[in-house]
Amino acid sequence: MLKALSRTRALRGLYRLWWERAYRVSRDDVFLVSYPRSGNTWVRFMLLQARPGFCEADFRRIEETIPDMHGAKPWFECRRTNVVKSHLAYWQPFRRVAYLVRDGRAATYSNWKYQRDEGKHSLGFAEYLKEPRWPCGWGEHVAGWLGAPETELVIRYEELCTEPAAQLEKLCTLLRWPSDENRIARIVENSSKEKMREMERSESVRLHRVGGCAEGSWRDAFDSEMEAAFVSNLEPRAAAFLENGKSRA
Repeated sequence: MLKALSRTRALRGLYRLWWERAYRVSRDDVFLVSYPRSGNTWVRFMLLQARPGFCEADFRRIEETIPDMHGAKPWFECRRTNVVKSHLAYWQPFRRVAYLVRDGRAATYSNWKYQRDEGKHSLGFAEYLKEPRWPCGWGEHVAGWLGAPETELVIRYEELCTEPAAQLEKLCTLLRWPSDENRIARIVENSSKEKMREMERSESVRLHRVGGCAEGSWRDAFDSEMEAAFVSNLEPRAAAFLENGKSRA
């Protein structure tokens, strides 16, 4: 078993070296990873303003500055920082990861509602829970990245909602970007839901942020049986996080 594990790690290491060379990935690059609807776009919007050399024109070229791996443009060709957004599961060969994690019930409910409103499905919530979802189930996603040695920072969405300035400062420290208390406070103020929606209307910037920080909104969709089924299917690390919010089981 140990030999098989060592062989797997060696193969992963070789794949990572090839992948980094093929996509011009630096060892300093940080991948901002999350399950969909867990605050990634919001954080990216704040980091855009926190980056050294930020100017107002960057709002119109966010996909070039902090690209989305799943966007229309090839992320490896246009990025102007060492940050890349991703929703992919743990099997990806990222070397450095900042992981954003949200209560799985809230993230799943928000993703169902978002995809429905975008016309990507017409399923009821109960049906949606039974269908396999990209990139994988919430529990698998969370268990993989929370347990990964590549994950250097874990930020809970709920803490992002209550203490956005503190979480942004942690990210700036990880990225080695200069920051000060007053600047971070201004960035947080400029990144409210209302401000982001206003920018979508005035600047034709697609930010995909339709949710908010209201706690317990998922309770309207989950009945007791659905919630019990959701929790019972989680891997231990993900279940521990859901129960007590700890990043390590």
